[in-house]
Amino acid sequence: MSDHVIILGCGGSFGTPAAGGIWGDCDPAEPKNERTRASIYIEKNNTKVIVDTSYDLRTQMNRHKITDLDGVLFTHAHSDHVAGIDDLRMVCFQHKKILNIYSSAEALEEITHRWSYIFKSRADGLYKQFLNPIEVPYDGKFTVGNMNVETYAQDHMTCTSLGFRVADFAYSVDVVNLSEESLQKLNDLDTWVVDCGAYKRDVVQSHANLARVLSWVERLKPKITYLTDLTVQMDYKTLCHELPAHIRPAYDGLRIDI
Repeated sequence: MSDHVIILGCGGSFGTPAAGGIWGDCDPAEPKNERTRASIYIEKNNTKVIVDTSYDLRTQMNRHKITDLDGVLFTHAHSDHVAGIDDLRMVCFQHKKILNIYSSAEALEEITHRWSYIFKSRADGLYKQFLNPIEVPYDGKFTVGNMNVETYAQDHMTCTSLGFRVADFAYSVDVVNLSEESLQKLNDLDTWVVDCGAYKRDVVQSHANLARVLSWVERLKPKITYLTDLTVQMDYKTLCHELPAHIRPAYDGLRIDI
């Protein structure tokens, strides 16, 4: 199978529709408006990773028949990107492995504190370790199996999140601003999947708005850009009509060859 990315989820922290059947400005008759929380699957050089374990991880993995992984990358430790972490337990037990997870020291400290039982086995056997944390820098490179990954720092207002680049593909989720150093890491992209929570900054203050994303795209000129982390303000067909062909809203299940 060719190297590819699957958008497992492209919704904001509440998903679309949000709990209570709240669709906001999104047309409920459009299937591509139904969004689980933001996460992606990357398969490159026979290596398989997921970026972030959202609340919806079990549904996302089963939907796309993902049965095994070589690693998990975490952008940061906010709940909508981590809270599905326990769903990795069955994957690890089924394949009799301890799976490596990769993130910043800040994120790993919070994850290992909140889910401490995942990272060490109890003497009585009640809990067995199934994940192993590996710290990666905000500005560096590391390898998972046969996959080379480059990191760059992202301002998420409440914390610094990690962006990930694999070959000519990059994933920038939960970001409100990018430094000059990080923007330099995003030159010469074929595909960029980038946070675009809403039209205006005052709707989601810790996420990039559409105007900012458009300015980044104008500078970086990736061949194609997909908007993710979409809130209930961001209707799929409306965005398709408003945006140029090289900028598209993502949708759950979108497959991208890389």
